[in-house]
Amino acid sequence: MGNEFSQPKGDAGQRIAEIVPNQVVDGTFAVEEKQLRTAKSGKPFLNLKLRDKTGSVTARVWENAAKADQAIAGYRVLRVRGRSELFNGELQIHIDQAEPVPANEVNPFDFLPVCPKDPRVLRQDLKVLLQKVQKDPYRNLVRAFFSDKKLMKAFCEAPAAKNFHHAYLGGLLEHTVGVMKLSDLIATQYPSLDKETLLMGAFLHDIGKIHEFTYEFVIDYSDVGRLVGHMVLGVEILNAKIAACKDFPEETALLLKHLILSHHGQPEFGAVQSPMTREAIALHLADDLDAKMNNLDELLAKSTGPDSLWTAYQSLYGRYFYKGSPKDAPPPEASKTPAPHPPFQDVQQLPLWSESPGERLRS
Repeated sequence: MGNEFSQPKGDAGQRIAEIVPNQVVDGTFAVEEKQLRTAKSGKPFLNLKLRDKTGSVTARVWENAAKADQAIAGYRVLRVRGRSELFNGELQIHIDQAEPVPANEVNPFDFLPVCPKDPRVLRQDLKVLLQKVQKDPYRNLVRAFFSDKKLMKAFCEAPAAKNFHHAYLGGLLEHTVGVMKLSDLIATQYPSLDKETLLMGAFLHDIGKIHEFTYEFVIDYSDVGRLVGHMVLGVEILNAKIAACKDFPEETALLLKHLILSHHGQPEFGAVQSPMTREAIALHLADDLDAKMNNLDELLAKSTGPDSLWTAYQSLYGRYFYKGSPKDAPPPEASKTPAPHPPFQDVQQLPLWSESPGERLRS
């Protein structure tokens, strides 16, 4: 992937964020999901999840669904014409015509959502937080990570998830900084915690996601992401960097690996191990809070139906959420259109400690 987003190739038509109910839709979108289903009447229909960088929307083909499924098989981008409508409080598109678009005729970045925060600010936040880490084993380990420019570039570009939270380019960096800030606050409140170990765990907890996801046209799981998962991948990355650090303490390495493997809290939520240290408990709670707050911000921002103060029923949480009066509830930051900025340039010159030039941490 390039360091900067290039300009779109041609007219993409309508953006998903611009679509309102009961209007003609004509736009070019990436296919995030596609499934041929059967309605209660027994008639087949094609269910699609379409995406561009402004959002995603459900779309359906009702006429000649099986034929349409075959016609667009293997294509990641479609030119769609149809009409928008509300169904159970959610926007969807009734497709009349869908034409496949060759990949070389579109810009992949035109379909990928981007972190609403300036990545330059996030990288500076990361540097400030890592400056709080002063122990020699950790300082050496951070140097080993930041000296790997390819890895850190991927770290700054990658999403943090496919759907649930921070599911956009730069999401991993934003989520990591959020978890580190929460960890810093938690360690201040509870002095019994090893603050530096907790901060390092927060920095490393999702590092495996640089390999877990692919992000060309749409965010999806890589083969190794599905088969192995980001926690085991993260431990593999950590092992490689520890090997580059002379005389790294074995117990310290063990505690860091435990933080990575246990940060989901419980096996039913994907944890390889349950948290067994104070720092692991704190990291799990910080990770869960940051992920859910981002998800709720997105959920409330996208919730339609202005006549209701409540969202539709959210099966993931098992509840409705109160939206509040529009005048009392300003849109969350994630829903705003970000100001133009260079999203993902190479991480450059991030010294974390005041030392001689030869000892400084570089990207």
